[in-house]
Amino acid sequence: MYDEQLVRAFVEARLNGVASPGATAATHEVHEALGLQLAVLDRLVAAGERLAGWKVGLTSGPRRDVMGKGFRPFGYLLESRTLGSGDVLGHDRIRSCYLEPELCLVLGAPLRGDHLDPAAARSAVRAVAPAFELNERRLSAQADDPTTIADGLGNWGIVVGPEAPVRSALTGTTVELRHEDALVATRTPGDAMDDPFLSLSRLCALLHRYGRGLEAGQRVITGSFCNQSVQGPGTWRAVFSNIGDVTVRFA
Repeated sequence: MYDEQLVRAFVEARLNGVASPGATAATHEVHEALGLQLAVLDRLVAAGERLAGWKVGLTSGPRRDVMGKGFRPFGYLLESRTLGSGDVLGHDRIRSCYLEPELCLVLGAPLRGDHLDPAAARSAVRAVAPAFELNERRLSAQADDPTTIADGLGNWGIVVGPEAPVRSALTGTTVELRHEDALVATRTPGDAMDDPFLSLSRLCALLHRYGRGLEAGQRVITGSFCNQSVQGPGTWRAVFSNIGDVTVRFA
């Protein structure tokens, strides 16, 4: 369905950290670009990678509807780039890295379908965990929306902290982000972030278009509280009220 050279270009971008001029989906509309992203994922899985879960994009801040009213594109997460809290990563391993504190929903049961409401989505969640999304600037700043989607929304990987019980009112969670113990940001998103269980139901509906769904054990990150560029070595820690904390160190 998708040009072989185009799929290969996005695979190489994901693996090498920089996109070639051939990695462009400018002629595709956004749903075609999501299909292209899945073709890239399938190629990576065929080569030995494992799918760890998904990210839901454009769920917080003023850009929520920038690609269309209610449209929340997804990106895939790879098992080989899923780290535990306290892990150490070379600061030069990720090109132009920036990190985002996010809530991570852990699935306890499969979840599929395009008519799930947030309550039904929540029923499949086993736990919530503090997390960092690690992003990589593989594309130019002028990249169009379909190309950004095909590239997996810039995800490099995630760092996940200890699991906590599922709770309500997750958008009322306050995050304190620290770098080397210095407070960098404090955020309580409230109405500026989509409810994570709504985001989960939207993810299921969008995956359903492509004959896919969520499996038990998969992780879903549901929106950025803030973002910070990683300029070099150092330790980052995010504390989520009533949930826990997550730490990553760049060496």
